[in-house]
Amino acid sequence: IVGCDSIATLHLIVNPNVTGQQTITICQGQLPYTWNNQNITAAGNYNATLISAAGCDSVATLHLLINPVVTGEETVTICQGQLPYTWNNQNISNAGDYNTTLLNIVGCDSVATLHLIVNPNVTGQQTITICQAQLPYSWNEQTIIAAGDYNAALISAAGCDSIAMLHLIVIPQPKIITTDVSLCSTANLTDPTVTSGSDLELAFTYWLDAGATNPVPDPTSVLTGSYYIKGINASGCFSIKPVIVTIEPSPLFITTNPAKVCEPETVDLTDAAITAGSDSRLSFTYWNDEATTSPLVNPQSIPVSGTYYIRAAAAGGCSFVKSAEVLVTTIKGEKSVRYPTVTISPNTPVQLDAREPGLVNSYTWNPPVGLNAPDRKDPIFHHDEDMEYTIRIEYDNQCPVVDTVLVLIRQVTSICVSDIFVPKAWSPNNDGHNDKLYPISVCIRELKYFRVFNRWGQLVFQTNIPGQGWDGIFNGIPQVMDTYTWTLEATGEDGKYFKRVGNSVLVR
Repeated sequence: IVGCDSIATLHLIVNPNVTGQQTITICQGQLPYTWNNQNITAAGNYNATLISAAGCDSVATLHLLINPVVTGEETVTICQGQLPYTWNNQNISNAGDYNTTLLNIVGCDSVATLHLIVNPNVTGQQTITICQAQLPYSWNEQTIIAAGDYNAALISAAGCDSIAMLHLIVIPQPKIITTDVSLCSTANLTDPTVTSGSDLELAFTYWLDAGATNPVPDPTSVLTGSYYIKGINASGCFSIKPVIVTIEPSPLFITTNPAKVCEPETVDLTDAAITAGSDSRLSFTYWNDEATTSPLVNPQSIPVSGTYYIRAAAAGGCSFVKSAEVLVTTIKGEKSVRYPTVTISPNTPVQLDAREPGLVNSYTWNPPVGLNAPDRKDPIFHHDEDMEYTIRIEYDNQCPVVDTVLVLIRQVTSICVSDIFVPKAWSPNNDGHNDKLYPISVCIRELKYFRVFNRWGQLVFQTNIPGQGWDGIFNGIPQVMDTYTWTLEATGEDGKYFKRVGNSVLVR
């Protein structure tokens, strides 16, 4: 201050700048990283000027290391049957991309990605139609014996399960019915009658062998042999059935005229003697004309002379017509008559007497009961029951006559014993003798009915009036000589009940 030198001494102390470095390693997922008020988003070296404790600048350096996030991908292919699929504690049930976060070896996040591919189970369906004859059917190592739905588990090209489904339809074999053919000429296999009863709308072919490999040259004209008919339906299924054809040889047919007969006898045209010697396979029908348009109504009883025809048919449909002449004599002998009734006491002998219409050859009394000589003209009757006799008289014109006589036993008691009889024959020729057929009554109180039927069962007469009889006329037409059936029902004065059936001969 006063201008004098003054010595001042300075002790200068210099604090050095402080520097520091640090290295830090973080994971990428920790970005941004904050350091000394800096937001760091990437790895690198970073500086910061700070004030040290001495108040000087201090430079800090950061070496930031960043471990990147590790990622990984894998693709896995599985079959649908392997679902759900387990991956890193996840149960995955569908195909897709899946992520998971893991820690790598440095402790940072690691993202793993799964691309899951799921191969589906393959299913397939097919419908197959076969014929029944193709069973059993082989499919995927299965032997199938019936229609239905079937499954098979297979392995697909991707190695996964494959389900195959088969809908098997079985068409039944067509029904063929064949009828063997027996003819007198060549047979036609295509005739509908040969396959009558078979399924409708079948297409038929004709073969010489059961395998249907050798066709019939002309199925409309075949001879004796075995043939095969193949029937195919709209589905292509077929059946094969045999048919046997027999061509019959012409059978032997022989006729012999029957012997002559006398009225009222008739000729039986069906008698085996008339066609004796003919082939045993023949069956016969009987006709009025050679053209066989008018059949004989009753060939077992031909009462009229004439020429009649027999048609013979063989099993194969062959027919032959030959005439068989039936001769009936037209000589009319004596009319049959009824003798007066003979009435006697029981067990009283009486001589009966037949007439002599001519030069008599023989007498036959029927039944022979109660007679000492039933082959004589005048036998002795000795019996205790009523009897009605027919007397067959053979005489010189070769046509016998049949007469009738009734023997009644007179009852010794005061009570009238009832009975009723119908003659064995009558002759409605208006000669005053035996012209009507009626019941002969003995002590009958009531005739409930008397009915007459022809051989076909047709009612031709009936009455309930005693003594009233049938004159042989029906619907205004005189009926032919024949045997007629009668029935009656009556009650006697002694309370006895009668219901009888018998036959009588109309004689003209």
